[in-house]
Amino acid sequence: MRTTKPVLAIAIASLFAAAPLFAAQNDDKLSRDETPTGEHIPVFNQIDSDGSGMLDKDEFKRGTTTQNVTMAQVDTNGDGKVSRGEWDEHKQFKKEQRYP
Repeated sequence: MRTTKPVLAIAIASLFAAAPLFAAQNDDKLSRDETPTGEHIPVFNQIDSDGSGMLDKDEFKRGTTTQNVTMAQVDTNGDGKVSRGEWDEHKQFKKEQRYP
């Protein structure tokens, strides 16, 4: 019975140490704390996983899961992708709606 106490203590300590990993959301976004240099990375750049400068349907869906917005609302030219300009225009529109 004496050997189980140290093993149990190590197991419990490991769980507490790993708790932040379990709590982290897998949102494919980098916070300031997660970037190597601590710099701010704009949301659009975080969502644009392939670095094309355009958000395809999958990138848009993955990056806007907590917002009540559809791609059709943001993709104003209807090309099936969201450009940085379209993103910024929509962001400004939402800001004006909240703070008229």
